[in-house]
Amino acid sequence: MLIYHFFKDLINIKINFDIGKKTWFGTGGKARVLLVINNLKSLKFLLKNLPRSQPIFLIGAGSNIIVRDGGINGVTIKLGKEFKKIDFIKKRKIINIGSAVKDLNISKFCYENSIGNFEFLRGIPGTLGGNIKMNAGCFGSSISDRLISCKIINRDGNIKEINKEDLIFNYRFSSIPRDSIVIEAKFEALPKNKKLIKEKLKKINNERMLNQPINFRTGGSTFKNTSKESAWKLIDKINFRGKVIGGAKVSNLHTNFLINDGKASSLDLELLGEEIRSKVKKKYDINLDWELIRVGQFKKI
Repeated sequence: MLIYHFFKDLINIKINFDIGKKTWFGTGGKARVLLVINNLKSLKFLLKNLPRSQPIFLIGAGSNIIVRDGGINGVTIKLGKEFKKIDFIKKRKIINIGSAVKDLNISKFCYENSIGNFEFLRGIPGTLGGNIKMNAGCFGSSISDRLISCKIINRDGNIKEINKEDLIFNYRFSSIPRDSIVIEAKFEALPKNKKLIKEKLKKINNERMLNQPINFRTGGSTFKNTSKESAWKLIDKINFRGKVIGGAKVSNLHTNFLINDGKASSLDLELLGEEIRSKVKKKYDINLDWELIRVGQFKKI
């Protein structure tokens, strides 16, 4: 295989890797080629030499995603070691974070170093790069709030640092080009009393335990909230709490969460989501937009 010939000495290559089982839902097919890239040099080389005809998909923690049952063609990329670093420059009150660092680890690091305003990441099950691309947030905060700049690499392997002022951030949106990969970001690191940080973390964790199905196989919020009403309220209004299609179920605890009961396929999850969208549109003339990313091909019957 061409990809293997070029990159076997630079990165970890996995062929027909069962990527669906590694997602939070635990459903879906295989990645035809998975490349685990551990340093920027290798990533740059890959992007400069990989033919444009080869589609690329970047996967992070495996949350916020439905991998379809037919799997992912092209090249799936997962960023490794070099992209998992956090560098705190205390004198300048700046923190540099690699795009593959998990949100939970960011919140822990900031707590340990008395850095405030990152507590909300305790409630997001992803990695930094994806968060910035979609301007993830919860509990009244968004990842762009303390952002100074982010470094990206485009499909041609060119690296560019962009200041926050040169980007547009809205609810679950950033103007970072879709074919660009975030490799690291720089944030304000404002000091905060450690006790207050701990209290905020505890409050967020308690709210998640009470209001979200954290002990089930789920991908996080299914739909974006609308300008008129929260997604979960609209789903409740169409009486879909506990609704089941195949092995997929709308959570009884929080209706904007879909659950794999252990037997679901990705198709079950997507059909249930589309049924919700259809009912909400028909009853309230409101379009529910997916927040979950759906990727790959449907399984051929």
